[in-house]
Amino acid sequence: MEELTGYNLPEGSYWVKKVQQDEKGTLIVLESKQFMVKILFAGFVYAMLCSDESGLQKRNHQWVRKFAEVNVSLLNVTFFKLSNSEFIDFIKDQTFGYYEDFDFKHFVAWTEDNMIEIIAHYEPEIEIQEKK
Repeated sequence: MEELTGYNLPEGSYWVKKVQQDEKGTLIVLESKQFMVKILFAGFVYAMLCSDESGLQKRNHQWVRKFAEVNVSLLNVTFFKLSNSEFIDFIKDQTFGYYEDFDFKHFVAWTEDNMIEIIAHYEPEIEIQEKK
């Protein structure tokens, strides 16, 4: 079963301000009325999926139901990590098993309007700034 680990971002409604990939890595910037959150994957990411939240409704509803069974409300979690996800399995399958022994993690930024999903083998750096 997928195991979910939430990150303790300040509560609030977030939206995606920026997604950028360059020689420094992959940067996701989320913004709420009070906070700016920078999530930096400072190395190679194996896969990235950006979608309008309505584009993946079936899967999103499956997650909401599944984690509600263990008393986790995804409606209050803006950034989380999954282990043993179908997205990880898909990426491993597409490489004919080349990544089979990699300890991948599936990171999800779930905002009011968008979802950004990253497959990486390491934790991102997270910086939280209160807006003035």
